[in-house]
Amino acid sequence: MSDEGLVTIEIRGLEPSAVKAAQRVSELFLSSGPCRLRRTPGEDEVRVTVFANVHQGPADGGYLEEDAGAFLR
Repeated sequence: MSDEGLVTIEIRGLEPSAVKAAQRVSELFLSSGPCRLRRTPGEDEVRVTVFANVHQGPADGGYLEEDAGAFLR
């Protein structure tokens, strides 16, 4: 990544909490919204990845939509 404001955030936890945390991050920064929900067989936890720009908020436009991550619900 060439922009110092871009970060990748991986959240681990039980699915409802992990998705909610990813949605909360998306409310703070311009982001992809929750994506890449991954499960490991035999484990209760899931991993949710969010790509965000910490130098821009959601009101600055870009990827974030009101229903970002709806496919995870």
